[in-house]
Amino acid sequence: MLHEIEDLERERTRVSGRLETDSAPPVLAYFEVAVDGDPEQYAGRLRGVMDVVLGIAASESFDDDDLPVDGLPAWFPAVCRGGTSPEPFVAEGRDRYRERTGGEPWDLQNWLSRFDPDLDVRGWAWWDLTRPAAGADRLRLWADTWGEPFFAWEDLRWLLHACGARTVADPVLAKPQVWDGEVSL
Repeated sequence: MLHEIEDLERERTRVSGRLETDSAPPVLAYFEVAVDGDPEQYAGRLRGVMDVVLGIAASESFDDDDLPVDGLPAWFPAVCRGGTSPEPFVAEGRDRYRERTGGEPWDLQNWLSRFDPDLDVRGWAWWDLTRPAAGADRLRLWADTWGEPFFAWEDLRWLLHACGARTVADPVLAKPQVWDGEVSL
């Protein structure tokens, strides 16, 4: 699935705020995410990384060996290297990702390469982040998967855990009316 530059720019706009309901595709996927601590701080971390990464994807050449990472919050490259941070959510998220998947932290440049507009490896695009009616510690990350029930999203699972998710449930397909009934965070 290709992400053209215009698609990346629209996706970046959605990271910044909610769109009108009539702009939603016929099917969305959501990931139920449980977080420790303040959900708004978690949302800020998640949106902050996505904003920078989509900016890189829309403006940088992926032909170079290393993409610039200066705009990323310092904790994100640290967790991708398996390093430490004074922020407790970094180690906790990394450890929970390991427990859930058996995998190691993603290498930062490898993870960034998933956003290359010329590759078709990322099977999702950010749609919104909401708080469902039930569960004060629950959030839903909504993604456009082009209606596909099976798609590549391990890069997203890593991001959700790296930002401090306690759990990340497998995706659920839903009509946009479900998303529209929730409040964006």
